[in-house]
Amino acid sequence: MPLWHIYHPPTLFTDPAEREALSKDITEIYAKTPLPRFYVVVLFVPIEPSNMYVGGVSRPSVPKQENKPGPDSAKPFVRITIQNIARKVSTPEAIASFLSRVDAAIHPHIAAKSIDWEYSVVESSRDLWKINGLVPPLPNTPAERRWVEENVPTPYESEEGLLGN
Repeated sequence: MPLWHIYHPPTLFTDPAEREALSKDITEIYAKTPLPRFYVVVLFVPIEPSNMYVGGVSRPSVPKQENKPGPDSAKPFVRITIQNIARKVSTPEAIASFLSRVDAAIHPHIAAKSIDWEYSVVESSRDLWKINGLVPPLPNTPAERRWVEENVPTPYESEEGLLGN
């Protein structure tokens, strides 16, 4: 499962269509792997400016001379945490490709709007992961391919989901 937490000021992502568009762009990052689309979970978490500080300065907030030098505190700030479980990115080339796809997905929704932003990615172990009580099938197995095609978790026999190839 990729789990994305998007922490943002309440003035951003107020339109459900905007949230849906960003969520779909994020989902496409993983669907091209291919992973089942239902693996991708995106949570929009509004944070009041009085609860979000960057470098000790509330964001967004009225710019003050005492906060100089530094970023423009009037600009909104978005913090994204990404937790990947289904796949690990293991080579420098794969890392560069993944980060490039993340940047492309984020760009029209955040970067292109002159919003300050940051993200980090954590890769977790599959060992402690279940969906609807099922251990997700290993990569590139018949069971995983079925999950991709059907876009729903369904029971599978050990031999079709636990023998990655």
